[in-house]
Parts: sequence; C-alpha cells; structure tokens
Amino acid sequence: MRLQSKPEWMLVLCTVIWGGTFPAVKYALKFCSPWLIVALRFAFAGVLFALFLRGAGRYWNRQLLLRGFILGVFFFAGFGLQTLGLQWTTTSRSAFLTESLVLFIPLISFAMSRKLPSLFTVAGAILVMAGLYLLTSPAGFIHWNRGDWLTLGCALAFSLYIIGVDLWSTPDTRGLLSAVQAFTVAVLAIPMTLTEGIRWQAGTGLGLAMAYLVLPGTLIVVMLQMRYQPLTTPSRAGVVFALEPVFAMVFAVAFAFEEFSRRAAAGAATVTLGVILSEVGQNLVRAIAAIAARKRLPPVRGG
Repeated sequence: MRLQSKPEWMLVLCTVIWGGTFPAVKYALKFCSPWLIVALRFAFAGVLFALFLRGAGRYWNRQLLLRGFILGVFFFAGFGLQTLGLQWTTTSRSAFLTESLVLFIPLISFAMSRKLPSLFTVAGAILVMAGLYLLTSPAGFIHWNRGDWLTLGCALAFSLYIIGVDLWSTPDTRGLLSAVQAFTVAVLAIPMTLTEGIRWQAGTGLGLAMAYLVLPGTLIVVMLQMRYQPLTTPSRAGVVFALEPVFAMVFAVAFAFEEFSRRAAAGAATVTLGVILSEVGQNLVRAIAAIAARKRLPPVRGG
C-alpha cells in the first residue's frame, strides 16, 4: 500500500521536518525567551521569502495582502501558543494536542461548505487520535496544565490556517502569501517580546537551533505546504500531518529529551495505520471489489 500521490508524500516530508522543530524549540528555550524565538524565526524567514520573490511583484494586490495577513495571524497564534505551551508541557504532549487539528478541520470544513469528509478520512482520524493518546500519554494524560490549554488553542489556529491555505494558495500567489504571513508573524511577535522581557544568551547551540527553525522548519515546509496541500483536501491533509508527533517522538528520543517506551511505539504504529487507512482505504475497497467482480465473471469459452 502507498500514499496516493506526490502531494501526500510532500506533506509527509513536512511532518518529518516539523517533528524536528519540537526539540529545536525546546532546546532554544534554554537560551532565548519564547516570543523572541518566534519573532526572529519568522523575520529571517520573511527576508528569505522576499529574496526568492523579486520577480513576483506583478501579483501584488490588496486582497492578496489581506489574505497573507490573515494567514499570518493564524500562523502567529499557532506557533506562538505552541512555543508558550512548551514551557509547561512536554514535547510529546504538545505534539498530541497540536494534532487534535485532525478533529477540528473536518468540523470547520463542514460548517463552511456543508461537505462531509469521506468515511475513510473520518475512520483514519479516529484511529490517529487513539494512537496519539498512546504515543503521548504514558501516564494516562489526566492532569492538564496551562501549557496543554495553550497548545489546544494552537491546534485550532493551525486548523484555520490549513483551511486558509486550501482556499487561497495558487501557483501565482503562494510565494507572496508565504512572505506576507512570515512578516506578519514577526511583527505581531515584537510587542509580545517586549512585554515578556528579552532573554538572550548567544552561542553555537542557539544558532544551530534557530538555523533549523528558520530554514527547513519554516522556509522549506511553508513552500511545500503552499504548493502541495491545495492538491488534496484539508481533512486528508490534517490526517497526514498527524505523523508529525511520530517524528517528534523519534527526534525527542534521539536527542535525549524523552525516554523511549513501548506504549509510545504502539501509539506511533497506530497513528501510521490511521494515516494509511485515510489515504488508501477507498482505493483498497475498490481494488477488492474489482477482484471479486472478476472472479464472478463466467469463463470465456473458445469457438
């Protein structure tokens, strides 16, 4: 079995990169205040986006600016709440709550379009959430804290962002939308940086963490998402994005932020199964039906 097409594979690549941002942010928080991380991350990414888009000025208009700003607000809320939440919650719990967007997206999409997701997408989402519970809650996930609530708000913001990308990203506009949203996040983060008190301890470790967050963690994944997510549905994209905490666990264990557990491994396997069910379930049923139909056909006899 395989994912249906290149768009889904590119979204899987996004989840691999995103998985690495959790320990990167966690490590950067040792040297830098949360909102300063957000401001620097997206300011540098915005500059890089602009450098790549010098020939795209003919597409600028007020509607594009407004849409980029709206996406930036959702992005700001998502990354900002996630970064703040990591001060009180664990990397894996943050990943679990962030991926509750697989439930938010179908509900919001239905409210907007009155179009239900496929049965296999719904079944995959339910299986994904069950796997995420196993993956991120070895102690039962009972005691909620401030970081958990902040991260749940992050999931809602990212759900709205994914739907916005689906509606507005086109080959002509995706680069400009990426630049506008990145600068929007950076500008919105500046006042928050001033209110929390700037904490900065320069060093190689912080530099490497920020390099990862800016280049693959923002520049590359935003362009991949802008290009390939509109080629699938928001609900299916949300289910594919649920692989993010699987890779977050891999990175967290690899960098000794968390310990490996069999329960977490079982959860990771269940999440992966849910994504596969969402992606290939309908095609698998069609293939089985086609095989059954061929077996029911009478044999063809010669002259």
